[in-house]
Amino acid sequence: MNHSLIEEAACRAGITLLEEQIFQVDRYVEHLKEENQKFNLTSIIEDEAIAIRHLEDSWHAASLFKKGSSLLDVGTGAGFPGLALKIIRPDLEVTLLDATGKKVVFLQDTIRLLDLHGVSALQGRAEELGRNPLYRERFDQVIARAVSALPELSELCLPLVKKGGSFIAMKGQDDEVKSAVRAISLLGAVHEKTIRYELLGMDAPRSLVMIKKRTASPRRFPRRMATISQSPL
Repeated sequence: MNHSLIEEAACRAGITLLEEQIFQVDRYVEHLKEENQKFNLTSIIEDEAIAIRHLEDSWHAASLFKKGSSLLDVGTGAGFPGLALKIIRPDLEVTLLDATGKKVVFLQDTIRLLDLHGVSALQGRAEELGRNPLYRERFDQVIARAVSALPELSELCLPLVKKGGSFIAMKGQDDEVKSAVRAISLLGAVHEKTIRYELLGMDAPRSLVMIKKRTASPRRFPRRMATISQSPL
């Protein structure tokens, strides 16, 4: 990938990259494009689009994490935003979660390729981790760029957030907060703020929905995925 595309994407997101980080991003993207020819990791394959819609979009959240925070990326796919954030925020302890085994293998290979430390890729589903004592309410921050509506996404993610931590939902022009007020409250949290930003060449703005965890989530959440989908909070 042309390094200027990487630097320009970082600049628009308010970030200055070290030379080593630029090379790491370059290797990441080239590995992604190579592996994407074998199985579907992303439908965004042009360098400029990857720089804007994957890298820059991920990096707009970079300033929202306290130094040394533990971060879980739910539904990470090819590593966006979690792995892209790890490269520019090496202080973060990042867990990348995805339900698809091939994507997790790709992420594990990429972590080794880039010689990254303090990051792991895990195969699983958020509704299962949220009921597992090893993961429930263990993360300082949880982030998701998944396509689920915010009420459903909140039920999947908030049980994984520590009391006092935060859930960050990456959304489009509609931050979906109005539809999720009840779910957020039931799960022991409150909508803190929504940060809006624009991506080059895209008509509609993007949203970072900041949700603060006040109290422990009731033990009955998260429910099973079929129930969440059929009867959202």
